[in-house]
Amino acid sequence: MTFRFSIFFKLLTVILPLVCLPIAILGYFSIEAAEERVNRLVRHEQMVKVESSAEKIQNIFFNCRMDLKTIASLPVLEDFHIARTFRLVAETAFNHENIQGLFQDFMMRSPYYYQIRFLDAQGLTLIRAGESETAEENNDYLNHSFFQNARNAPPEQIHFSDIFFSPPRGGYLMQCAIPFYSGWHEFSGLIVIDLDYEKIIQLVGSIRVGEKGYAFLVDSQGRNTAHPHYEPYHLEIDTYTEPSLKELVQEMIKGANASKNYVHDQVAKVAAFAPVPMMGWSLAVTIPVDELGREALAIKRRVIEVGIIIFTFAVLGVSVLSYYLLRPVRELVAATQRMAQGHLDSEIPIRSRDELGDLTQSFNHMVKNLSSIQNELVRSEKLISLGRLSAGVAHEIRNPLNAMKGAIVHMQRRRADDPLVEEYTRLVSEEIDRLSQFVTEFLHFARQSQPRPVATDINQLILSTQNLFAKQADEMEIRLHNHLIPHLPQVFVDSHQIEQVLINVMVNALDAMPSGGDITFSSQIQRALENEKQADQIRIEIHDTGVGISEANLPYVFDPFYSTKESGTGLGLPLSLGIVESHHGRMTLVSRPEEGTTVVIDLPLKMEPLIGEACR
Repeated sequence: MTFRFSIFFKLLTVILPLVCLPIAILGYFSIEAAEERVNRLVRHEQMVKVESSAEKIQNIFFNCRMDLKTIASLPVLEDFHIARTFRLVAETAFNHENIQGLFQDFMMRSPYYYQIRFLDAQGLTLIRAGESETAEENNDYLNHSFFQNARNAPPEQIHFSDIFFSPPRGGYLMQCAIPFYSGWHEFSGLIVIDLDYEKIIQLVGSIRVGEKGYAFLVDSQGRNTAHPHYEPYHLEIDTYTEPSLKELVQEMIKGANASKNYVHDQVAKVAAFAPVPMMGWSLAVTIPVDELGREALAIKRRVIEVGIIIFTFAVLGVSVLSYYLLRPVRELVAATQRMAQGHLDSEIPIRSRDELGDLTQSFNHMVKNLSSIQNELVRSEKLISLGRLSAGVAHEIRNPLNAMKGAIVHMQRRRADDPLVEEYTRLVSEEIDRLSQFVTEFLHFARQSQPRPVATDINQLILSTQNLFAKQADEMEIRLHNHLIPHLPQVFVDSHQIEQVLINVMVNALDAMPSGGDITFSSQIQRALENEKQADQIRIEIHDTGVGISEANLPYVFDPFYSTKESGTGLGLPLSLGIVESHHGRMTLVSRPEEGTTVVIDLPLKMEPLIGEACR
């Protein structure tokens, strides 16, 4: 008898040793040398925190610098300056609104921006966006020396102010400015971003290591710019009383990236520091030395606790993992068995976003493709059968119809004075015409010719099709709306065939709204993604507010001779679908009862070789 191991036991025998054995070995060596290892870990944590936090602060100033340069290069600023110079009131107001909207967009990109302003050459605020609402702050916020230093800076050079307290803000701010030069290379103003430095202070204050560890920030002159216990610029390099602290700050302003022991307020500490290169600043994260020993003792206790917890969770994790791993596999097996029996509607719900979820999604996509291919094969078989019968049937029907039409005309001429003969011959003639029209549509459907592409303006083709039905739509109280993208590139299509498609769709839309309604035409360009093989497409959407199509009838609308209208032949949509597909396009239809129908036609901008050869 062969013993069969389940996946659960296989996972358990593999994962438990991989998880628990390294933990046990690591715990043994960590207990033997806990203090040394913890010191290293804490210092590593210090260095990681200080480097990541310094990078965050660096990114704040870098983004501020890049945003200033981006704003200064916007053409709308030049347009605003020209309109204001020549006192063009409407253009000035229009550009003012656009610039203010752009400023608001930049404000939303960074939580560290308090406000963004555009100042004229005299330092007056022209445009602003931000949290401040007071005019006094807008005009007096920028001190004279900062304005002069910023305006005298070379083009594209960013000037940063010192940190200062703002009463309207109720906290500290820092100003960043770039000069704006007009097209005549004249100084025309400043673009100023007020950094909410209070949030940078909060960011530095949120950096914690251990119970009493904290972070502080110094500038290139050794002054503190952010400290949990002191206001900005409260401490300077000449005011530090402890020599070791002064040495630490000197190492920091050199741009070093290291760690150092020092003493502050008679407490021995160790600090890890990293530079903020863009500003010449440096960030330090410090922790008292005596906390390192407590961390080592805590590690010793936690090693055993973690080992027990990990073992317990490993067993539970393997149990849950095996269940969720096997569940989609079982569903896939059951679905493949149903597919083998011919049921192509076996869709599996996607329960995860991992590889199993991708496998389930691929399976569902495969099932849909198989179902679509099966439907296409059935439709192709119908079309092939119709093609074989079309010529003979049309010929056999059309000849008797012509004879009957001639006989009716002859009878109308011979008995023109008989009202009863006139009434019945007219009815018979109308039915003959209707049957002849059906034969004509049947021949067009069965003998679809190859398209002859020419450069065509799709928007103009839509408008010309609307003109054909304008009077009828007006009589039926149907309103036509257009959302056509301007300057749509021309596409190489058979204009007569595409016009026939639009006519067929238009006729169906009119028939669906006997009590009036709206028909909306739209055109747009569908750009293909880089990883897609298909080319760019022009999309035409035709939406009506008619009675719609029921869900039961929707799958059959493209089948030949299928129609929900009493007088319909059921060939309009199949003929249209064949024309669109001969152009290597796609035609889809979405409809809901009482809500209307939307027909979507996608045509490639670049024709495939098959159509290209047909036009040579």
